Amino acid sequence: MNKVKLLGISFLAGLPVAAAQEITLRIGVNQQSSPPYIMGDSLQLQALPGIAIEQVRVAATYCGIVPEFERYPPLRLLNSLKSNLIQGVLMLSYTGERAAFAVYPMRDELPDHSQRLTTLSYAFFVNQTSKLVWDGKSLTGLRGKVGANMGWSVVKDLERLNIPYEAALSVENNFAKLNAGRIDAYATQQNVGDAFLEQHKKFKIRRLEPDISTKDYFLIFSQSFYAEHPNLAACIWKKIGDERDKFLKKRIPVYLREK
Repeated sequence: MNKVKLLGISFLAGLPVAAAQEITLRIGVNQQSSPPYIMGDSLQLQALPGIAIEQVRVAATYCGIVPEFERYPPLRLLNSLKSNLIQGVLMLSYTGERAAFAVYPMRDELPDHSQRLTTLSYAFFVNQTSKLVWDGKSLTGLRGKVGANMGWSVVKDLERLNIPYEAALSVENNFAKLNAGRIDAYATQQNVGDAFLEQHKKFKIRRLEPDISTKDYFLIFSQSFYAEHPNLAACIWKKIGDERDKFLKKRIPVYLREK
C-alpha cells in the first residue's frame, strides 16, 4: 500500500465506517479545453489531462475515493449532475442557478475561496482592426453581438451588462465567427483565448483590457452524493485547498514544456 493511500486511511480514521469503504466517484469534465486545467477538446482524457483533473485525482485518492473522470459536451454536464448520473463536476464557477441543484464548498453563505481549484478571468477578444473600447463597465462602439459559449457563466455577465450576445457550442466556432466578422467580439476565459490564439497565429485577434470578471472555480457535487457522503466531500475540498498552490507550482512546468 502506497504512502498516499496510508495517509488517506489515517485521515479517515475518525469518519463513519461506511465513509472509509472504497467508493467510486464519477466526475464530469467539460469536453472543451481550459488549459492548463483541462487539456484537449475530445471526449477522451489526454496523456496530460490537465492540472485540475490531476489535482482532484490526488485529493480523491487521499480521501479514500476512486475517481472516474468522464468528459461531456458542456450542455450535458449539468443535466447529468442534476440526475446524479455523475456525482461531481470540476471547474465550475458559482451561480445561484447551479447552487439550486449542486453543492459547493461554502463559508458564511458564500463559496469558500480557500477551497477553490483556481481563479480565472474572462476577457473580450476582438479583431485587430476593431474600434471597440471596453472600460470595465461598458463596451463602446458595439454594432453587432458578442459571442459566448453556451452554458458558460460569462453569459450572465453579458446579461448583467446589457450586452447583446449569441451563444455557440465551442471555442473554435466562436473564434471562427469573430475572425469572419460575424460577431463583433468574443467573451471567453482569458487563458482559453490566449492558448487558442497561440495555436492559431493566422487569426488577427487581440484581447481587450481590463478583464470582464474574475471568478473562482470549484469541484462541485451532486446533492445526492453530498447528502450521503458529506465528510468525504469535505475531505476532498480541504485537500484541494491545502495543496492547490504547491500542486500548481510543481506541475505547471510540465505543461509548459508541452507547448
